[in-house]
Amino acid sequence: VSCLCELRKLGKKTIMLNYNPETVSTDYDMSDRLYFEEISFESVMDIYDHESPEGIILSMGGQLPNNIAMDLHRQQARILGTSPESVDGAENRFKFSRLLDRIGISQPRWKELTNLQSAI
Repeated sequence: VSCLCELRKLGKKTIMLNYNPETVSTDYDMSDRLYFEEISFESVMDIYDHESPEGIILSMGGQLPNNIAMDLHRQQARILGTSPESVDGAENRFKFSRLLDRIGISQPRWKELTNLQSAI
């Protein structure tokens, strides 16, 4: 909500996609347009194509927008703020581990487990 307020102070048109209408951010006065839809690649692209916004801010939406960041980027949607590559690098444990190794930051030993047997 604070991001919307700051954008409006800058004179920007704001569009909010909210998948949880019970939250306080559903106040109709907070944004110029308000959509109650699931946060999915398809719904975001439909709104993006319909509204033609300056860009999409994913970093205010929690995990769901992070999960679709690279798909949106591949479709040439303009992402504002944290780049999809940076989101992917932080979300992907293998990439993040390699980054820590490259810059010399210690990390605990870890292993990806895909079944119970490999954990024993």
